[in-house]
Amino acid sequence: MSSLEKNKKYCDVIASQVKLTCKPVAMKLIQSEDEVPEGYELISEKVRHCEMVRKASLGEKFYSTVEEQMCLGGAGAIGLRDMPEKLANGEKYFSLGRFKDLETAKSLTSKLSIVEDEHWGMIYAPLDEADFEADVIQIITEPVGGMKLAQSIVYATGEKINPSFAGIQSLCGDAFANPYIEDGINFTLGCDGSRKAADIKDNEMTIGISAAKIEEVINGLESI
Repeated sequence: MSSLEKNKKYCDVIASQVKLTCKPVAMKLIQSEDEVPEGYELISEKVRHCEMVRKASLGEKFYSTVEEQMCLGGAGAIGLRDMPEKLANGEKYFSLGRFKDLETAKSLTSKLSIVEDEHWGMIYAPLDEADFEADVIQIITEPVGGMKLAQSIVYATGEKINPSFAGIQSLCGDAFANPYIEDGINFTLGCDGSRKAADIKDNEMTIGISAAKIEEVINGLESI
């Protein structure tokens, strides 16, 4: 079965069992332009990673290098550049009034999920049009969809789910970097940036599923 056929099957199963508000999104980190599949063009505007996810969820497919990434924190989290120093050391979030002191801000930012290996670019596509094996699949859904996905995970594992999020760097750190690094699954409630820039709705959350776990999730959805 080709990558496209697999991804179409995944999408059909997810859509039949989960209350989707848009299409699941497939993403893949690449090391050079040679890895861009045929039919994918460089995104024509400079926007944030979370906005790129939203565009793909609404049917667009494209690729991006670091030059097209407007949010430097997002680009750092997904592995297209180093994390900006003032984000990494907590100064930025402390200056925004998000923490009681700089030490607390630094404590949190030191725990954020970041892809350490630097890559050349990222491919984005709706899952049912992705003719590549995704590193991570993101599903934007209402909480009831998150519940269904949680049930599909515990079906095989028998273990409770322990999401990792902080209301900061959600679609980049929580829903891409975390599952990518951990070969796992993560749930996130969004962040100010993704809700404002990428129009993640008040009643939406995001789940990131790694390549290592997608079959387990699909099997669970088909079984429960």
